[in-house]
Amino acid sequence: MGELNENSINSLIEMGIPRDIAIDALSRANGNLEAAVNFIFSNELPAEAENSDIEIISYKEKANHVEISNKESFQPGDLTEVIANQQPLQPEFQNYVNDNSENIDSNCYVSDKIVDNMDYYSSDSDYITNSVTDNLLPPSYQIVKHSDHKSRLRDPTVILPLPPNSMIENYFALYSLCITNYLPHIIMRPDFKDLSFTEDWFKGSSFSKPKNVLKSVTDETTSKSTMKICPIEDMNQDDDQPELLWQLQKLSSIVNSTMSERAYVCAKIFSVILDQQSQIRLAEADHLNEVLPSFIKYLVVNLESCPGFEEDEIRKLFISSAFYTPSDDQAPITTLLSLFHFLPDEYDSNLYKMFNVLLYPDENDSDYESGDESEQGNSLGDISPILSIVFDEAEEGSSGISLPEGVEVPLEFFPQIYTKDCKNKLIKHIIAKRKDAQFKSKEILNDINSIKSFQGKDILKFINSSLEYLERDNKSDNITEELLKIKNDMAIVKTQKMNEYRDLAQKLQNEWNISNPETHIVETGRKLGLIGEPYLLVMAVLSPYSYYIRERTGKWNLVQCSTTGGDFDVRECSSELEVKDTIKQATRHASETPLMFMYCRRDVIPEEYEIRKSFESNSGCLNFFKEDQLVLNKMNNSDENI
Repeated sequence: MGELNENSINSLIEMGIPRDIAIDALSRANGNLEAAVNFIFSNELPAEAENSDIEIISYKEKANHVEISNKESFQPGDLTEVIANQQPLQPEFQNYVNDNSENIDSNCYVSDKIVDNMDYYSSDSDYITNSVTDNLLPPSYQIVKHSDHKSRLRDPTVILPLPPNSMIENYFALYSLCITNYLPHIIMRPDFKDLSFTEDWFKGSSFSKPKNVLKSVTDETTSKSTMKICPIEDMNQDDDQPELLWQLQKLSSIVNSTMSERAYVCAKIFSVILDQQSQIRLAEADHLNEVLPSFIKYLVVNLESCPGFEEDEIRKLFISSAFYTPSDDQAPITTLLSLFHFLPDEYDSNLYKMFNVLLYPDENDSDYESGDESEQGNSLGDISPILSIVFDEAEEGSSGISLPEGVEVPLEFFPQIYTKDCKNKLIKHIIAKRKDAQFKSKEILNDINSIKSFQGKDILKFINSSLEYLERDNKSDNITEELLKIKNDMAIVKTQKMNEYRDLAQKLQNEWNISNPETHIVETGRKLGLIGEPYLLVMAVLSPYSYYIRERTGKWNLVQCSTTGGDFDVRECSSELEVKDTIKQATRHASETPLMFMYCRRDVIPEEYEIRKSFESNSGCLNFFKEDQLVLNKMNNSDENI
């Protein structure tokens, strides 16, 4: 392609677009200014531009060709042997890296394979000492055409984000990715037989209904209406269809197959099917916490409309209940919660402290020791297995927060300590003991001070000077003995008081520590049957362009994308501590984008055999994965023939 028109570049720069992004967009659009603007703001190119010859900077490992039986003979169970025996891809660039690592441009996009061989992070300590700003920024923007194939088969499928002007919609896609990873057996329970595969499904540029849809059927004897899956030609036009679920099933069929080579799916596959309420909320909302609940509700309604689920089964997976007391003279009101969110000025040194402010009374509140269990302030009721927490972004023009150590977000969280039952049977008594201990501690300190001085005079210094005087002048031995006895008694009492103070301080820091309940309170709650399985942190979204995602095996990956979706990088974390430390550094100040943390209760995470069984029994998902992989295989063959 010839040189780009400098006037076109300047036109984009005058619109506030950085020069490198302007050049790349024009390159992709073959110099067409209008198409370049469209790409920057909607991430779409005309078909001829997408297929044009552009320079590709990439070090792509040859993709693994996955053999798939033909459509007619593909049967449940065919996956079992391949899944069990699938070997990770072998490095093919080792010699290249060893010979040429000094010549690789540090600003050039480097595939995961090369990054791994270059020991990108030599140790956890090296990672922590690096600037957190550098680590959280998306990879440098390059003229890169990302591959549809994974660099390594074991890499997670990435959500390719929409541009910054569609910021909130990216969180919908990341929430969906988390759900398909941790509740695939739920997502794949309804079987629509054929999800209407199209080769560009992953781009989200269009949406096709499956060949089977939902239809309401009325029982003539009971007049009760139920939903059934039927061919699309038999559908009732008035019946709402689970379009979000269909997209989730498509994504689930990819991310839950150990054989899929699909490298990425565009966030747009979810924004293209938003219901009217979510669209209205999205248009009106300024913050993620204002619209994400509508998306979660949309998900719940989609699943609940399908046959095969118990009453309230889906609602209980995603929606928690809480008891809210509007004022002292009003009874608690039951409310439903789909997420928790915190403003930047509500950040604290750890997540428990932030929840304490919401759900525990002030320790100075004398009413908390009363026996009326119904008037104990705000409490959680039933906690959903999927827990979403949002840290709001900084407001424009606000002074912001400054936490030297950031917020510690635990990898294992126990929100059960905030339930009404646990508060009444355990926490209430601990808070009472804390108040009593703090009162006694003050008394002890006052006693110690009274031993040390009287009317502003240091007693011990007075006794010592008196003893020196008596010894020097050979005064009465009786007085000397009396003073020595007083001095000894003072030392004994002071030691006793100090031991009492240390004992109370130790209990406040351990047994009665509500800011760090993992040290003792959680174990006590478990013994009492008040606290069950921990909630595991499974996703930490620092921005739509930089997020950590946990695999069901416990392994963490960091995914970073450019803000225009031009390139992305996947890196396996050497330790889960990297996740905690990065979050702490990212929360020293309020972020420009919302932070989203997803927790999943450990006992609802399915075993691999459960997922395989669900996958094999859902012909719609199974066939969709197979057709998608066939397309990728054809692309492999085409590349080999070039």
